[in-house]
Amino acid sequence: MGAPQHFDAVVVGSGFGGAVTAARLAQAGLSVAVLERGRRWEPGSFPRDDSSFDHGWLWSKSRGLYDVRWLGKMIGVQAAGWGGGSLVYANVFARPPHEVFDAWPAGFDRAALDPYYDLVAHMLGVSPVGTDPVTGDVPARTIAMEQAASRMHRPTGTVRPLLAVTFAQDGAAPTAGTCTFVGECMFGCNQGAKNSVDRNYLGVAERSGATAFTLTEVDRIEPTGTGYRVHATDLAAGEHSVITADNVFLAAGAVATTELLLRNRDLHQSLPALSATLGHGFSGNGDFLAFVSRPRTQLQPGRGPTITTTTIVDCHIGDEKVWFQVQDGAYPEQIRNLVRSLNPLGQRRSVLRQLVERIGGTGRGPAARPGRRRDQTMSLLMMGRDSSDGVLSLKNNGEAALEWRNRPNAALYRTQMRAARQTARQLGGRVRVLPSWMFLRTGITVHNLGGVPMGTTASTGVVDHHGRVHGYPGLYVVDGSAVPAATGVNPSATIAAVAERAVEAAIRDITADPEWTAPERSEVRPTVVPEDAAMVAVQRWRDVREPGREARPLPVHFREVVTGDATMTAPDGSTSTQRLRLGLEVEVPDTATPAGVPAPPARVTGVAVFGATRVQVRGTLELFPDERGTLMQYRLRYTDGRACWGSLTGAKTHVPGTRPTIGDLTRLPVVIDHHKDGMALTGGGTVRISSSALTQLLLSVRGAGGSWLASAATVLRFGRYFATSALRSGR
Repeated sequence: MGAPQHFDAVVVGSGFGGAVTAARLAQAGLSVAVLERGRRWEPGSFPRDDSSFDHGWLWSKSRGLYDVRWLGKMIGVQAAGWGGGSLVYANVFARPPHEVFDAWPAGFDRAALDPYYDLVAHMLGVSPVGTDPVTGDVPARTIAMEQAASRMHRPTGTVRPLLAVTFAQDGAAPTAGTCTFVGECMFGCNQGAKNSVDRNYLGVAERSGATAFTLTEVDRIEPTGTGYRVHATDLAAGEHSVITADNVFLAAGAVATTELLLRNRDLHQSLPALSATLGHGFSGNGDFLAFVSRPRTQLQPGRGPTITTTTIVDCHIGDEKVWFQVQDGAYPEQIRNLVRSLNPLGQRRSVLRQLVERIGGTGRGPAARPGRRRDQTMSLLMMGRDSSDGVLSLKNNGEAALEWRNRPNAALYRTQMRAARQTARQLGGRVRVLPSWMFLRTGITVHNLGGVPMGTTASTGVVDHHGRVHGYPGLYVVDGSAVPAATGVNPSATIAAVAERAVEAAIRDITADPEWTAPERSEVRPTVVPEDAAMVAVQRWRDVREPGREARPLPVHFREVVTGDATMTAPDGSTSTQRLRLGLEVEVPDTATPAGVPAPPARVTGVAVFGATRVQVRGTLELFPDERGTLMQYRLRYTDGRACWGSLTGAKTHVPGTRPTIGDLTRLPVVIDHHKDGMALTGGGTVRISSSALTQLLLSVRGAGGSWLASAATVLRFGRYFATSALRSGR
């Protein structure tokens, strides 16, 4: 690093918190140094040698990508590199439900943080999963998980979350920097399609003048009276260096930041006044990892982004409320081979299998069994609101150790395991868990949180609500270690939003400009929050068998496919006709509506295909609205995942005074209002449900209930309502 240098601010770490902080400080005109212990990982440089963990994978072996820490009753996994955890996270941008913030300090709630969530979403360029350039559809496991949730009567709680991935648009072939669906998000995207923070926030920081120091590990921070002296080691050269700064922002990750502060308080004693609460409040974010092995359902677990669906589970175990989410997880070949390399028994079986295959003429090897089903193992990633009461302390070697109790989280873990079994059963497979959990009850987390509690004073926390360290002006903590409790959802968006809020306040203090805001703020538009709609829907009804809980209106779910031609007219009068196909998922929220009464609007999601262009569809379906002659009213909007492109409306009708026919119920005239890139098109056409599609629709009907009998009763109740209402409309 050369001779000592002075900066207005030093940022330690370059993950979500550090990247946000570095970008904003540099944009505010401050001189900024970013110290990152890992290397730069450019697209194409991430490790792919799956024969051994020695080749760029582990920090402990070759200063590789992953730092795996055995903390005690929990294994913590974090990344090392320019971009931190964003290099290997599963791309999910999720906001916690409002109730999560009840455990946070005053001033923190969803309403206060939503503008910062929107800002982060804008910077990361988020959208739901796109279509596979090979198949032209969403990944097979996406559909499989949605159908499994429907069969388990939880379609309301299943969504396609927003992902920080650049997908090819309009069904086009992938180009440089767009997703090729190779399923490698979790160990670095060599295609450059992952919108990790090195590609946005850190790029902004460097373009705004920030200086990056990679392979630089900080080990000591000491006050100077006017600022801080930061001691670091250049890992490439093996040299010790010192930087001075007026302000220091710590963002090395929950474990590393807490560990660094503990060392400076207890070993170096350079920060002796740090709060006694340091190390407390650690959480694994309720992480629980399971695997669905050898399912009968086609999953293609190696295709698509790591996570494509989220299913929210909200239930009671006795008097205890349990809330968590289940996500599908890609399981590409590289991970499978690496896991096998750790299993001596698996290696012996592989050698034996090869030996049998080489003994010619036996016909007993796998190659001689073309019908042999290929292993389609898929991971299930679960997270929830755990007790968040772990305590990090230093071992004799100066590394962090965790005191963690499984008992307070027993209901959560037990219910997550049950959900994994139910999901595996629906997919026709078996559930498996990691040996560390099976034999040692040691969990694994990729979402380390806490360790640097928030509080109004040093007696109640290490930092205040803006991340300022009590007793040390100019020292801040802006990463996951300062998150007060488990978020229950993928926490990266929350870490970044809290960092945006904290650094905005810090810049206003440092520059004495009370109006300073991020330059991109004027470009930000509110972002759709798919998980919010799922939470509302899930909380409206719970399992009718829950003791002491009244039965709630139960939904019914079905799939509808309609096809036909649409003619569009441009402003200059020219017209074009193209094939239109709508694949719709419909959820009627209340099957207890009396016949002849308009049902509550059904929720509609799905895909519209205009010629070769695929777009996402959302909207409502009204059954038997209070309008003479109208059977069903569709009001849909379609979007590319970021901006609305247009609307599609239509109604299934019949001649008043006559009974509706099958043709009336399967024919849908539509009106289309399309606007994109400044061009407005209008038009419409008629789409129909074919006889085969009608059969599939009837077979797709699923009802909610606490058992198969209750589910059947829900479907029958809906069928009776539909048939009776249709007949009454003909009077």
